[in-house]
Formats: sequence, structure tokens, C-alpha cells
Amino acid sequence: MKYLVYDLGHIMFFVVFKLFFGYKVIGGENIPKKGPVIFASNHGSFLDPPLIGAGIWRRVNYAARESLFSSWWKSFILKEWGSIPISRDRLDKATLKSLLAPLKKGEILTIFPEGTRSPDENLLPAKPGIGMIVSMAKCPVIPVYINGNWRTLGKVHKKLRMVPISVTFGEPMIFEKVEGESGHDHYQRITDEIMAGIEKLKKGV
Repeated sequence: MKYLVYDLGHIMFFVVFKLFFGYKVIGGENIPKKGPVIFASNHGSFLDPPLIGAGIWRRVNYAARESLFSSWWKSFILKEWGSIPISRDRLDKATLKSLLAPLKKGEILTIFPEGTRSPDENLLPAKPGIGMIVSMAKCPVIPVYINGNWRTLGKVHKKLRMVPISVTFGEPMIFEKVEGESGHDHYQRITDEIMAGIEKLKKGV
């Protein structure tokens, strides 16, 4: 009963995506069966969170911009579906604590490094902060690429369109600080390698 809303949404989205979007999941075997994991995904559509979560059977949490929680019912549904409100302009201690909380419980956290939806299949530069979050979390990072997402409920295609969509999960990435590496350089290296991992998946689709 604890995750009833999440479980119902999970089933509903999976069926809808499968029927109308030819939904495919690639690389699901790369996801650990238990333990904290960060998903780092490209972002092209409002559908991205359920597209990521619908194809796997572990509960997934999501970093979501705080403006989406604009009413009590939106806030209720989003939080039941594992969404964590964050600001796109700042990364303070309270936000970090909220993002790290599900990881400390051994759950999955999804982050969209670009911070906003790309208008096409090209990746946008990553926002600062992902490197710090990953460094503090000290858990595996799985790059994720959603193919076709920007064509429906995106910045350009704002109406729901039935287009083929697939989600590819890459191999886990582990980051350790290099001797003599400054904190800033460490965070930037993590960010760069994560974005390169997403780009590699994109090229392989």
C-alpha cells in the first residue's frame, strides 16, 4: 500500500508506452538489482521520468524543477511518483540532502544533467552540480539515453505525438578522486565523463 500510486502509475505508463510508442528498453541488465544508483539521462520531453521508470522494476526517484509542484494535487502526485523538487539555479544544502536521501536508503535517483529539455536529439551542456552530487553520493552512475523523446511533449513538438521511443541504460560508471585533483576539477571530470557516456549511447542507437 505504501507505493500504491507509484505502482499503479508504473503499470499504466508501461502499457500506454508499449501500445502507442513501440516502447523498448535496452541494457536493462546493467541496472543493479539492489543498492544506490544514479541514473544520468538526456532530457527532451516531459515524459522522460516515466519513460525511464516504466521499463524497470525498481522504484525510481527523480530530480524535478520546483515550479512543477505548483498546486497541492500536482505536488501530491509528483511526490508519490518519487519526484524531488529542486531549483535549476542553485544547489544548496537542503537540496543536496533531499537528493541524497533516497540513495542513502539504497534506492535509485534520476538526474537530468542538462537541466532543461533539449529541442532536438543533440545534448545540451550540463548544468553545474551533477559532479558534486555524484562525488558526495559515492555510488555507481548509469548513463541513460532516451531516443525519440524530444518529438513528443518537447520544446518544439509540444503536443503528444505517437512516435517510437527507446530507453538505453549504459554500463555503471564509478568515479574516484585522482591524487592531486582539486575539488572543482574532480566535479568537472565527473560531469564530462557522464555526458560522454550519454553521447556514446546516443551514437550507438
